Amino acid sequence: MLTITIDPVVLEALQGSFPTPRTAAAKALNKYKALLEDLLFRAQLRGQTNYERLLNCYSIPVSTLVHKGPHIGYDKVRLHKWLADNQLDLIETVEKGSNLTGRVSMIKLTELVSIDHTTTAVQQALATVTTAQQLSSVLCADAQRNSDVFSALYPDYFSYLKHSQRIQVFDIAPVDIASLEAYVAWLHKGANMISPGRTRMYTEQAQVILSVARHTGGWFPQRKKLSAFGRTYYSGLSVQSVNKELRRAMLGDCWEYDIRSSVVTWKMTFAQELTDQLYPTQECRKLFWASILYLEDRADFMRDVRREMFAKQTKLSAEYQEKLIKEALTAISFGARAKGVGWTANDGGWTNPALVKIIKNGVQRAAFLNSPVIQQFLKEQSILDNYIAENMRNQAPMLYYGPLITRNIKPSKSKAVAFLYQHAEAQLMQIAIDRLSQQGIKPIALIHDAFIVRNKLSLSQRDEIHQCLRSSTENKFWFVKQTELEGYRYQ
Repeated sequence: MLTITIDPVVLEALQGSFPTPRTAAAKALNKYKALLEDLLFRAQLRGQTNYERLLNCYSIPVSTLVHKGPHIGYDKVRLHKWLADNQLDLIETVEKGSNLTGRVSMIKLTELVSIDHTTTAVQQALATVTTAQQLSSVLCADAQRNSDVFSALYPDYFSYLKHSQRIQVFDIAPVDIASLEAYVAWLHKGANMISPGRTRMYTEQAQVILSVARHTGGWFPQRKKLSAFGRTYYSGLSVQSVNKELRRAMLGDCWEYDIRSSVVTWKMTFAQELTDQLYPTQECRKLFWASILYLEDRADFMRDVRREMFAKQTKLSAEYQEKLIKEALTAISFGARAKGVGWTANDGGWTNPALVKIIKNGVQRAAFLNSPVIQQFLKEQSILDNYIAENMRNQAPMLYYGPLITRNIKPSKSKAVAFLYQHAEAQLMQIAIDRLSQQGIKPIALIHDAFIVRNKLSLSQRDEIHQCLRSSTENKFWFVKQTELEGYRYQ
């Protein structure tokens, strides 16, 4: 559990105002401290936003502190009120919550409180560790703490839900405890390129997962959060929300299979139909040659773009260059604006387009947008987006002009494409999962357009999945890429 330290001046002042009974002040402050720790811990488990993390803020129901906090003295004064009246507040409200919006208050701790981060204690303990067994002993919390963490995350798991209901509410991910422990050791002994803030956050996330896994015997529940756009997300920590290295550590040795360039591939399902209707005198392959090159010969496509985008003396590795290009192409495929400058939003704030956030170097970004193959790719994606959105408008006008796609007056073409794609993505993944089930294989984790299995699929098993995806959509471009994930091992 998260723990805090309160400046001794608070207890001294409280004892001065309430000297009798002799232990009353200490007991009341300890109860208040425990309640505040629990609220902060639950906020941490839910996950802080980047804004909250930057300002060291937490979103908690302050009313719980007010109404469930302890009383003090013969007049039964609420301790929270006494602290405020005596300028000894332990929290400061940054943004007040509202019953109308359903949002709780955002607070920050005052100078009278400090959080005892576990990272420092872990670093000190790891200094004496020389074996995996010692590592496990150092990182192993007591059973009560593990139980408290589980209860805080899943208060309804055993109390209110039947077994059949749990399957509907949660997906279960197996946890390789030894691998996750080795990952924590790596964070503090070998991860030289990670900032201290991220090291602390990753350590805390890993320790929460470890506590749950030890309490359950090796598995981690993930609470489903269904999106109206078709995807299944999870609340709080999950294989989706953690960074890739923590995911690898959490799952251990396994194989990841993701649909390559899934959104571009999905759009090509409509390419021939579009060509026949709108450009009957042209060939589909010539009309969409850049998108087809990207799907059929990625290396050639990337080589052309890299040559245009990066100087010969660049220090960026080819792998990193291609990573930037791929992220930019994915953003474009989802409707990102092909602009290199930002604009003023309706609220007066400044908004940068997705490409600016991905390719931060202005010279490289301009070269990317001026590349002939990228200009053609942009043109093709725009043609496909217009066709897909127009079909949605004609065939499902209630949806197209409904609140999911239309804000204020004008429908969002990118939202229309995203809605249709994510529903298609869910159907495609179900096709793949059904095929795996027929082969006696159950994925250990699902991540939108990817599934993870414990053992490597044979070539014939992959081909069967390819055939199922292609035949169900009459799209020959579907391809599932495999990546081996190795668990961490303590050295």
